[in-house]
Amino acid sequence: MLDIVETLTSTLMLIVTASFMIVITLIFSSFKPFNKPAVKKSLLAKVSLGIFLGSLAILGTLMGTKLADGTIVNARELAVNIAGLAGGPVGGVIAGLIGGIHRFTVGGATALPCTVSTVLIGLIAGAVSTKITGKWFLLKGAALGFVLESMAMILILILVPFTQAAAIVEKIAFPMITANTVGLVMWLYIADKLKQIEK
Repeated sequence: MLDIVETLTSTLMLIVTASFMIVITLIFSSFKPFNKPAVKKSLLAKVSLGIFLGSLAILGTLMGTKLADGTIVNARELAVNIAGLAGGPVGGVIAGLIGGIHRFTVGGATALPCTVSTVLIGLIAGAVSTKITGKWFLLKGAALGFVLESMAMILILILVPFTQAAAIVEKIAFPMITANTVGLVMWLYIADKLKQIEK
């Protein structure tokens, strides 16, 4: 029972962190040099967005809960995912590198897989950014968030000794997959609504 309570508490805390990150991102992207039309046209805007969201990824790590083995339950990869979807491969990779390198310096049992997954999430989100559109864009976004965060868990199982990795994934998989997926859908929904208002 205690494990269920801890899992739900971790999940809610991560969703709160994700919501904060979304608000900050929306405020940043409301400025004309960094809104969606500008980012589509300007390499400088993509780079700036990547740097900003990479910094937000660092904040996501710092706001996470650190376990005894150094693993951090966090919403870092949400910022990187958003960077990829909003800034394409350029924005995604920059944010992924910033957030990933910082995560590596923090250390812990999952430092390497979390670094690799953070960079890969930025790259993959950027590569498929033009596909998350149309009538089912929220469902596509949810699928993307779920698949990419699940990939991060698989990397832990591959790159960390299995017994240790399994114990870690058991603790962090549900909170992180849920919070990062819900957060991505929230961002897509709010960004779309704001775009409609602007029209």
